[in-house]
Amino acid sequence: MKRYFLYGASLLLIIMTGCKKYEEAPPISNAAYMRVFNDLAFTVDVWQSGQSAPFLTFIMDPHMDGAGIPDTGAVVGDFLGTRQLYSLSYPINEANSSIGTSPDQQIINTVNYEYPGNAHVLTAPAINGFDLSAWAQVPEGSHRILFVTRPQDNVPFKQLSAANRSSILLDTVVNFEKGEVYTLEVVSRDLDNKKYGLYVRKEAFIHQSFETNKLYVGFVNLSGKRPLSSQYDFVHFYPDNTGIYYTYNIPDDQATIGFENDPKFNPLPGYDNAYYTTLRTTMDTVIPYMALPLLPQSAFFRQDTLRTYADKSAFLAGLPSSKFGTLPYVKFTLADPTKVSIPFTLSCIGDPNTFNTYDPANSSALFYTPNLNLIVNTGNAYHVYSTLNIMEMIYDRVYMMQIQRGFNEVPEN
Repeated sequence: MKRYFLYGASLLLIIMTGCKKYEEAPPISNAAYMRVFNDLAFTVDVWQSGQSAPFLTFIMDPHMDGAGIPDTGAVVGDFLGTRQLYSLSYPINEANSSIGTSPDQQIINTVNYEYPGNAHVLTAPAINGFDLSAWAQVPEGSHRILFVTRPQDNVPFKQLSAANRSSILLDTVVNFEKGEVYTLEVVSRDLDNKKYGLYVRKEAFIHQSFETNKLYVGFVNLSGKRPLSSQYDFVHFYPDNTGIYYTYNIPDDQATIGFENDPKFNPLPGYDNAYYTTLRTTMDTVIPYMALPLLPQSAFFRQDTLRTYADKSAFLAGLPSSKFGTLPYVKFTLADPTKVSIPFTLSCIGDPNTFNTYDPANSSALFYTPNLNLIVNTGNAYHVYSTLNIMEMIYDRVYMMQIQRGFNEVPEN
């Protein structure tokens, strides 16, 4: 939501002052578009205590010093920490700073959750009706890509010691085609044996047809080889073969009367435990999207008051239904169709504005995402936007990337 107000305020400032905060680079001819995530999380369990620290510097077309060690590059995405559980198609985070609490830790640690994030770079225009300003413009063609593990401090990459700058995790080449949109993600191929790789997805959704009155969701499994710990049920991991079913839950206000602490929901007809797909492979670059209806605006209000998102405690221990809020929501059921096992559920009930404040290491927080309906307050009125959502299953958690319609699009709700 802040984007609207920030955009308006920035535009007003430019009109009034004619000043710029920084020099804008010239447009790139024959541009492609790139977004980069670090999917490496902190140690999943004691079995992988030797894995590389998940704090990286991303470099495209590196420059080498006299000793042949990278010191900068055409593009540098520094302080790249583990991505957040929820990301939008436009930048939602400023570079975060945290200050140590003990007297000997009074240093500012900078963390960027993706590239470009809020870096001052030229970004993608709206394509196929979607706002894609979270992707940076890059020249088409082949580019050398490095990821370097680095200390988690506030020292810029160029000022790190040669030993730190030479700690190269990945060194590869990626070819970018003009006009295409790419999402790059550092992934673990094998947690037990400390093997890593770069997952590159050329986003097909910019070429596909989507109805404006529908929600779209696609799943992809980006987990590597199942770690040894999964054989002993020490840690939750999504199965290699994952059958996915979905239910669209609608609040039943009449049935709730007298049971306000236990709101009632009914499945939307035709969307009760419906089959979506079965994921049998990992690292797929083609995502089939399922469609869900965009409900009328009245479904999101009760007596002209916006219904509630899930309570924060729903993401902690214990899940009474009263903590699920009263907004319509979609629940996914994930289970291995080849085995008799307890299915996992993924409920899309969270408030997108506060979701990334939850600790992703909390086991209960791994079974929720923000609501698929993006509710935005514009012009002192709420509007419900349809979205395209990519759910990326990575070992023990799901990362949700929500792609919004362009800001020049007026929602039907």
